[in-house]
Amino acid sequence: MGRKSQPLTRPGTETPWHTGRSRMTTIHSSPSKLKKYVSLGLGTAITAVLLAWAFRGVDLRSVWQALQQAKWQWLFLGWLAYLASYWVRAWRWGTLLAATTPPGHFNNRLAAIFVGFGASSVLPSYVGEFLRAGVVFRKDQISMGAAVGSIFAERLLDVGMVFLFLLLPIWMGALPLHSSLSSLPLGWIGAAIVLLWATFVIGASFPKPIAQVVGSLCQFVGLGKFKASVTSALTSFLEGLTALKQPQRSSMAFLQTVMVWLLNGITYWSGLVAFGLTAPGFLGALFTQSATALAIAIPSTPGYVGPFEAGVRFSLGIYDIAPDSVLAYAIALRFLMYVTIPIIAAVIALRMSLFQGEFLAAFKAKLK
Repeated sequence: MGRKSQPLTRPGTETPWHTGRSRMTTIHSSPSKLKKYVSLGLGTAITAVLLAWAFRGVDLRSVWQALQQAKWQWLFLGWLAYLASYWVRAWRWGTLLAATTPPGHFNNRLAAIFVGFGASSVLPSYVGEFLRAGVVFRKDQISMGAAVGSIFAERLLDVGMVFLFLLLPIWMGALPLHSSLSSLPLGWIGAAIVLLWATFVIGASFPKPIAQVVGSLCQFVGLGKFKASVTSALTSFLEGLTALKQPQRSSMAFLQTVMVWLLNGITYWSGLVAFGLTAPGFLGALFTQSATALAIAIPSTPGYVGPFEAGVRFSLGIYDIAPDSVLAYAIALRFLMYVTIPIIAAVIALRMSLFQGEFLAAFKAKLK
């Protein structure tokens, strides 16, 4: 049985975590209306451009025909692999959280991951991370700083794995010979990833001194009134990365990350098989997965509409696959990943009463 749900207040205070005095607000301050409109306009423009590029030269009747002829049992297998990746993500999150705090109950972490990823499929991505951290704060009293720091550590692991599976097919000569990607400066890309990782390992090793230096910088530039809150938030955040400096724990988290992205790769590969696209093979599926993961990092409308389709079109276009088949494949994957997961997340949120009371108030405040 999980712990009894607690009001969303900071430990030792009566201050709700969605108010201006909360640590979470310090980390994620609400954007101004102008910034929101500019962001929305930019995201909409990028979505329109990328969708136009992805759908160029596509016959929608052929796309529909390809969808009708797909082997849905293979898509179902891919969906099961995708769901299994969430189970491994919850396992990995416990590994990272345990470096600084009791990780809480597995079922609560799994529910939080579904809710977070489901929200990110229909809302701005930062909202999903906010909800995910909020769920474990509410259910297991895991501090927001530890939750956010561990989520960022996950992102570092994921970015490294995405680049590894992007470069692996290139290193192994699995891409078509006419592809210009084989001329990429792989050594420099690898060095940049190692440097980024080392930077955050150093930060995790010395959280308080680094936070004090940043606080002093705030004082120096005339932002002294924010010094205490910035120092406190940054210390909590860096302490959330503690697992990165523990060899045994970071090795386990690395292996769990490999499992996450291999299961994800099975989803992409199963989709290829479902549409009879055998040329890329499993290594090509890993390449497509990584290219698409990098593409959806581009600012766009919620649900990664545009970047996702463009990422799939770009990566499979290397194999000279017909655009109609590529877009049918992309539509099927979108359904598996960005339609079914929000539905599951909504069911979980209803069962956990996340649409009621203070949690809903915090969620609405975050959207303002």
